[in-house]
Amino acid sequence: MLPLVSIITVNYRQAQITCDFLDSLREIQYSHYEVLLVDNGLLEDESDKFRQHHPHVRVINSADNLGFAGGNNLAIREAAGEYILLINNDTIVPPDFLDPLVEVLETHPKAGMVSPKIYFYDDPRMLQYAGTGKIDFRTGRGQDAAKRTLDDGQFDDLRQADYAHGACVLIRRTLLEEIGLLREDYFMYYEELDFSVRARRAGWEILYTPKAYIHHRESSSMGKTSPLKTYYMFRNRWLFIRRFGQGLDYPIFLVYFLLVALPLNAVRFVRQANWEHLKSLWRGLRWNLQRIRISHQVPVLATTPPRR
Repeated sequence: MLPLVSIITVNYRQAQITCDFLDSLREIQYSHYEVLLVDNGLLEDESDKFRQHHPHVRVINSADNLGFAGGNNLAIREAAGEYILLINNDTIVPPDFLDPLVEVLETHPKAGMVSPKIYFYDDPRMLQYAGTGKIDFRTGRGQDAAKRTLDDGQFDDLRQADYAHGACVLIRRTLLEEIGLLREDYFMYYEELDFSVRARRAGWEILYTPKAYIHHRESSSMGKTSPLKTYYMFRNRWLFIRRFGQGLDYPIFLVYFLLVALPLNAVRFVRQANWEHLKSLWRGLRWNLQRIRISHQVPVLATTPPRR
């Protein structure tokens, strides 16, 4: 019998985009799965609308906006699957995308999670992720040879990755039981990087497979140029390095971040007269300065899954 996969997605006032995702999900070939949809910060109950697009979806309503991490954690605690698929509501999936992901975890016992090849929705041949991303802990900047390159087959091999991609990642339940859930103080952005570092430091492998792919409408809930995105990206970049920078990594990062990255971004926003983005930089700076000590606690998952 196929292992049960709990497919989890989070909606935040994007009913039509979520319905498009559910329409594509309804056509998948994998037969043993459940769907949990967290409706974050809902204004009205749209459960019936979602069920019109996927009759078996289980909607979990949350009056509060719990963010990406909190919304996913809410559903993970209710999930019964041996494997947990976290997938953005602004993605479109082909019918055969899930089978190769499950196969990877079934055949690689040291792998705690796996992500597929991810294309941009607006440019179907342009890659967003192919398992190659890295973070320089002295600058907090990412290095990714695949992002925004055309797919010519150069990333068509199964490989280990430094980080899984939050837009689509299949996770082993035993990994969640061991290292805990997503840290909710990120709210959105960097939580999958945090989770990936914890997994690798606990001895688990993270894999990328090119045999599965999805298409992603990047930043559809927040907007690519949103001041709120600027705030969380700036704030959480610092928070992430505070948690995981080792040795001289963190002091070098502080020098770079405060004396190079912050002034350059501030000057750029002033020149563009983007005052809301400039305020976002200050808010992110203030948030970190007000938290000299940060919590290292991780939300936990009960070891016994709920029965269906």
